[in-house]
Amino acid sequence: MSVEPPRLLPPLARPDDASHQASEWFALIQAGTPTAAERAQLAQWLAADPRNAQAYAHLEKLWAATALLAPPKVQPPHLSRRRFVGLAVAASVAVVATSASTLWLKGVSSPFADVRTAVGERRSVQLPDGSTVELAGNTALNLNFSATQRSVELLHGEAFFSVLPKAAAEFSVQTQAGRVLTSEADFCLACDGANAQLSVSRHTVRVMTPNQQTDLGEGLSLQFSATHTGAIQRAELEQVLAWRNGRLVFFDTPLLTVVNQLQRWREGKIFIPDPQLAARRVSLILNLNRPDQMLDVLSKALAVRTTRYTDLITLIQPA
Repeated sequence: MSVEPPRLLPPLARPDDASHQASEWFALIQAGTPTAAERAQLAQWLAADPRNAQAYAHLEKLWAATALLAPPKVQPPHLSRRRFVGLAVAASVAVVATSASTLWLKGVSSPFADVRTAVGERRSVQLPDGSTVELAGNTALNLNFSATQRSVELLHGEAFFSVLPKAAAEFSVQTQAGRVLTSEADFCLACDGANAQLSVSRHTVRVMTPNQQTDLGEGLSLQFSATHTGAIQRAELEQVLAWRNGRLVFFDTPLLTVVNQLQRWREGKIFIPDPQLAARRVSLILNLNRPDQMLDVLSKALAVRTTRYTDLITLIQPA
């Protein structure tokens, strides 16, 4: 009986394509239940060449390590075809070959937001009330404007708002971490998941969380979440806003923070399995117009080792 081809991959990889094909399979198996045809196709690919199974097992180990899970056992280089098939079916039962994980690895999210940018894209938008917003890479907004309301939801990413005064209503930006309000101000707001950071460059912005209300004046910065509000700090505006001029600037910043920001500007995910390296404080300036060189610059400047598993997965380790 013939085997139905997968939806997104060729049936067999050439030996020199093992790492690339493994990453494509791995990126496609993160959710749901695979079809019988997909299970059979993955089994066929794994059994075709020991290098295929080795490349796939290596990605499983890397994924487990970066997710702080126990890594799977690495398969020996010479296994029987029957053992390869068993490994493939076992892996396929737990995950599915869909495009969702590929999109996640590429940084694509919130495709149906009212306003969004792709990874590496910068965009300036005029809002219905005349205010403007500049979006950093991989940022998404929903808009809700009327005669009595001007409200924005920052789904994720980073944006610089220049808010004009309007008598009808205060300007509001909602995030998972809390809400910010102002009648007129310039400010930068970054939000990734449950945490947000606000930096004010003109006038005053109010931060409202379930447990606290804080007024933040010009030149000040605040980190906050739904459960915790940090101390008010002096805003390093030249550093925070450097992305608007095509640069990323970091001074005495944890490497993990640097990496998290890089995710907005280049496709693929970057992992730092070593906690000490992730916490290492670094200073670095990167050119947003050369995203292909960012990791090379980082590697040379910080004396770390970067290992790339195709364009979608990069591992940073001590040199």
